[in-house]
Amino acid sequence: MTLSEAEAYLARYFSSRGTYTLERMRELLTELNHPELAVPVIHVGGTAGKGSTSYMIASMFEHAGYRVGLYTSPHLVSITERIMINRTAIADGEFVRILEAMKPAIDRATRKYPDTPPTYFELLTAMAFVYFAREKLNVAIIEVGIGGKLDATNVVNPKVSVITNVGLDHTEILGNTIEEIARDKREIIKPGRSVVSGVTQPTVVKLIIEKATYVGASLFLVGRDFSVHNLIPRSPIVFDYVSPDTTIPKLKLSLLGRHQAVNAALAIGAVAKSGFTVSDDAIRTALASSSYPGRLERATIGNSSVLIDGAHNPMKTEALGQALIDHFPRTRFETLFAVKRDKNAPAMIRTLAPHVAHWYLTTLERQTDWGKGVMLPLNKLMSIVRKTDPGKPITAVSNISDFLASAPSPLLITGSLYLVGAVEEWLSGSRI
Repeated sequence: MTLSEAEAYLARYFSSRGTYTLERMRELLTELNHPELAVPVIHVGGTAGKGSTSYMIASMFEHAGYRVGLYTSPHLVSITERIMINRTAIADGEFVRILEAMKPAIDRATRKYPDTPPTYFELLTAMAFVYFAREKLNVAIIEVGIGGKLDATNVVNPKVSVITNVGLDHTEILGNTIEEIARDKREIIKPGRSVVSGVTQPTVVKLIIEKATYVGASLFLVGRDFSVHNLIPRSPIVFDYVSPDTTIPKLKLSLLGRHQAVNAALAIGAVAKSGFTVSDDAIRTALASSSYPGRLERATIGNSSVLIDGAHNPMKTEALGQALIDHFPRTRFETLFAVKRDKNAPAMIRTLAPHVAHWYLTTLERQTDWGKGVMLPLNKLMSIVRKTDPGKPITAVSNISDFLASAPSPLLITGSLYLVGAVEEWLSGSRI
């Protein structure tokens, strides 16, 4: 197979909702001789920040001299971005070879579950486990896809579980309250292991403590057991990491947004509880050199100054809004915005509205873990923006490539990682 043919094969396994179970995943991994158990794992979940936290953990291990796997989702441009070693994507040929080798096991699992075959995300997760096991890595950072309890990644026995925070997202799957969602996410906490958490809502903290106590997990909680002190939310961000065991002063963080300081602290806590030796110097270097595409990423298009951020739920747009206040005070942006159908678009728009001078609204059809038709149609999005931010100029963008070719400035691009992926692809020289 070519990479395109491999993607087409995987596309046959896009799931319909309501088929969440770990039974299929465990069956598939049994067929593959349990690669998920071959490498020590740090398992990272949460509503927002889990991608950035995963990336920073991986960077810290890498700068300490370890060979580290990183599995994240979704991808922005290439499917191979999801599976990395030392933050380098798996080669196209290796991706194809692993999938081809797995096909007999996939076929057997499909025959066993004809009505609910393995899903696209399950297959990619299994591929990551196989690749990491073959490469005999020191450690792998595995990001949860959705929730925790029935997520395909929740077959690992991690050295450390990380729960960044809990907010309202994927409510149609996880529940309609923060507490329901927390009950799902806390299921990545494993007996006798460590859990590092950035949750702050009292009811959620109580649920995390309850679960950790019940299974005998050692809890390391932000604000109680470690914290961010002396935060200077400029560029670079400067902060002190403080815990009972250590203080690392004046850490510099290249990523924008004060929320990233908390994510960085979670990453430090996870590394500290992992049992691996990572020096303060490795932590400093990792944070000072961290970059993560689509997370408050600065770019230039022609003469236009552009800020690209994949904030795609209210918790993330709140963090983005605070970052805009910190780093771009009194700036109002021309804003290219698209959003998935299942998101709370009005809440996202309300949060961003004070920072928007002009809405440029669009939609797109892009391959996602759910297929292609997942974005909110343009006419519905325009109606929501008119109601939520009345009186603000609105322009429909039917062709994103043409819009970017004459982009206004300063331009903010946000609302969806799939929109960000399309823009990143355009920046690399492709039409979208």
